Amino acid sequence: MSIFKYQIFRDGNYSFKPQKDLAGKQNFSRNLFVDSDGGISEVVRLNVLDDRHREEIVAYHFCQQYGKLFHPNEQEQPQFYIVERDNPWDFTYVLHDGSGFNLEICRVADKALLKALKIENDCSILLRKAVLKGFEISKVEKHFPGTFSNELLREALAKSARNRKFKNPTSAHEGPRIFMRPPMQPNLDVGEAIIAEIRKKAAKKHSDKDETILLLDNLTTHNSPDDFFDAVETYSEELRATPFRSIWLYTGYYSDNQGYDCEFSILPLNTDSATLLMLDAGG
Repeated sequence: MSIFKYQIFRDGNYSFKPQKDLAGKQNFSRNLFVDSDGGISEVVRLNVLDDRHREEIVAYHFCQQYGKLFHPNEQEQPQFYIVERDNPWDFTYVLHDGSGFNLEICRVADKALLKALKIENDCSILLRKAVLKGFEISKVEKHFPGTFSNELLREALAKSARNRKFKNPTSAHEGPRIFMRPPMQPNLDVGEAIIAEIRKKAAKKHSDKDETILLLDNLTTHNSPDDFFDAVETYSEELRATPFRSIWLYTGYYSDNQGYDCEFSILPLNTDSATLLMLDAGG
């Protein structure tokens, strides 16, 4: 076991999966993959339909753990105040004691999987609406043929009906619960993926990189913690030499809309401190 892995996990029991039952939990997707031999594997990941809302939940989870790590002796949870949003970093925080940092969130995932998730989430949002315009029906039908009746499609897909409003027959069911994706085995070269994201952010002309924390949002489905440990070992020098204050890996499993009733993991990627352990958190 590498030194880095030993610093993070002491008992050897580690994986990217929730520990609690999913009954009653919110904002997650159960990804089922069927291999060529007919075997089925399941991967659970945090899934929030709106990307901006997802960032807010992920950032809140990170701040919870930041407070526990760097303000462990305070009786009450430290207070984090957002003073800037997307200007230029995703979040700029000031804490109760006057200290602060920027937080930049970027996703790590197979591009084909990200594209599929985006389509699914966009169509889920549309299918929850009581009324749809013709072009919205066309968008859903393009990606998921057979969602609507032939009678509705004949009316809605006419050129003159592009902006015409139609009653959505699926809205009462709160949108689809199951999506069938095209065959994919999204194995990602984790080292190349995280370094590409870090280099892209480092190349930006934004100031205050030394006060900015990078949080890599892990949406991979076929990569294990070992893949990330290997990547850290391979790129350790470049990770330590980045201009950013620190770099962390976040893996979310579920959460309510306010960031509570949640489960997630946070892993430091460019620290030499043996005191920063893998955080499996829930609330």
